[in-house]
Amino acid sequence: MACTGTSVGSVCLSVAAGIPTGASCSAAQLVVGTTPGPASDPGCRMVQVSSSLPAGEVQSLGLAQVGTTLTFEVPAGSIGFSIISQAVSAQPTFDYGGAVQNLAVPSPLNTPSGALFFTDFATPPDDLTTTLLVSGLPSQGNAAAYAIFSAALNFPNSSAGLFLDGGLPSGTWSFGVNDYAAECAVTPGCSGGSTMDTYETSVVVSPGPLPSPGTLAVDVYLVTTIVDAGVAVSDSAIRQFAARFSEFYAQAGICISTFTFHDVPAWARAKYDSVAVDYTDITLDPCSDYHQLFTLAEPNRTIPLFFVDDLTAANVPPGDVILGVDGAIPGPPTFNGTVAGGAVVLATDLTSLADCSATFDVDCGPDRVAAIGAHESGHFLGLFHPTESEGTFFDPLIDTPACVCSLCETSPAAIAACGGNPDGGEPTIVDNHVCDGLSQQCGGAPYLMFWLLTGSTKGVFSAEESRVMRANPLIAAP
Repeated sequence: MACTGTSVGSVCLSVAAGIPTGASCSAAQLVVGTTPGPASDPGCRMVQVSSSLPAGEVQSLGLAQVGTTLTFEVPAGSIGFSIISQAVSAQPTFDYGGAVQNLAVPSPLNTPSGALFFTDFATPPDDLTTTLLVSGLPSQGNAAAYAIFSAALNFPNSSAGLFLDGGLPSGTWSFGVNDYAAECAVTPGCSGGSTMDTYETSVVVSPGPLPSPGTLAVDVYLVTTIVDAGVAVSDSAIRQFAARFSEFYAQAGICISTFTFHDVPAWARAKYDSVAVDYTDITLDPCSDYHQLFTLAEPNRTIPLFFVDDLTAANVPPGDVILGVDGAIPGPPTFNGTVAGGAVVLATDLTSLADCSATFDVDCGPDRVAAIGAHESGHFLGLFHPTESEGTFFDPLIDTPACVCSLCETSPAAIAACGGNPDGGEPTIVDNHVCDGLSQQCGGAPYLMFWLLTGSTKGVFSAEESRVMRANPLIAAP
């Protein structure tokens, strides 16, 4: 047992789960990629893209209106699936006590026997580890968990799903085409809803067994003047970045095969090198620079990372800097080029080798950019933060430590502001000073998916985080 001093005395719990040993991987290749189009600024684009997988590995279900029931096949031995919804005609927002983002969320989802597997209408349990499938609920602190006009519902992403008794049922599954606007239409007090939205829907199934190790490729789009693609592949700092990123994922049982570096057109570099990531840019405006940047991604079976010089937002706590933002949790796997298909990464210190050594150091520029990119890639593959910043919402995995604000804070004033300041000020934020414990209580800061990058970060994934990522179709599909 490990004991942690808390506001209610000493809490003694099992020591946090051990970190998996990882995989032995060959060094990733660094290659120069093509420059994506278009050659001039096309303005706002709402594109529907196809999967980069061969046609036989994708179940394209066509265009359907919300309320329609669709079916897909799950072969025996499958370990996961992703339902990808791309809006053809859908409203971006509605009013429910203020503007709310419209999100595609397939529901209800039924097994071949007709058993209910997931529904967005159910109230989530207090302990998300007990439910088979967790959607990206904004109430979980993941306001960008789905993105306007492009969404993916991935299984598995919870402990219950990872260890589903009897395995994933094979046969013909069914689900309802659905979005928040359709739910608004039948919700008292909600206005502006619609049952007329239409989506192009596809399903990608992950066959078993779980790949060990998995293999992942990364596309890096250089929306920056720091370095160009031709120089990047031989630059020592870029090689440091690639080696550290690869080290993080090797520990999680995933080998990085290639980093492909892309220059972007001059207009895109000038327009997107500084990206606003306020709430309205992320959740309410599909034409924002933040969302439109992702449409540059080429159709590859990769994670698209966009390196930029600046990320701006209002109301950032003093001393904090936004380091990266993911387009969706999870990203639409193998469907690069949508308004949700990628992540932006602050790359200002990418080429500075000061403070760099053989081991990870958050003060080393390439190491820091590697940690940001690897964190955002984890979101793209379906991982949430083990603990959200206010210490009141937690991921659906058992083996990631939690940092409960009301227990881990020791100052009476900080405890009083947990979950919301009664005086109207800012709520208490849990950080590495209170989340660095060795038990399941008041821990998590050393993990790469912790909400804050600090000197406590060790760049590690848990065993269950590894399983979620390796089951993602981007890695596990044929």
